[in-house]
Amino acid sequence: MRGWSFQYWGINMKRIVLVGVAAGLLLLAFYAGILILLQGVEHAIDQSARLWYWLLALAVGFGVQAGLFSFIRHSLKQRREATASVATSGGVSAGSMAACCAHHLSDVLPLLGLSGLAAFLTEYQLLFIVIGVISNVVGIAIMLETIQRHQLCPVLSKLRVNLGLVKKATMIAAGLATVILVLVII
Repeated sequence: MRGWSFQYWGINMKRIVLVGVAAGLLLLAFYAGILILLQGVEHAIDQSARLWYWLLALAVGFGVQAGLFSFIRHSLKQRREATASVATSGGVSAGSMAACCAHHLSDVLPLLGLSGLAAFLTEYQLLFIVIGVISNVVGIAIMLETIQRHQLCPVLSKLRVNLGLVKKATMIAAGLATVILVLVII
């Protein structure tokens, strides 16, 4: 990929892609680091092998969100616009990160004397991971709608799909899926 560069409205898209890839890899490194530090390499390998497809979905979703957020921020900066959309997109991204990493609290809480809460989080680890994936999907929908609404990408601007409705439908579906998951798992 040496020499690869793609400029879009003065924005270096290589940088945007690298932000997304780095965010996904950092999330995986954070996961592995916490597990290795608190429970050892063998446990980290076991957990990663058991949950690899969920972890991959989390990392990819978070990376896509980070890349889209970076694109939105740089695009609006180029236009010298600052909107609540960027803050909302960033908030959802942060919320997705918190949701996807909430299950790691179970690794730290016993050190703080909160073993009961740690047991609860360990019991429902998969639920927290799935909620993290769902929140990634919602975050991506919000960011795509922001890109379309601000006409930051001609492809999304000309798309005949109303991403505002897609965003709302995604949020409703995510809420219903979360309620169903909680009822089924708990």
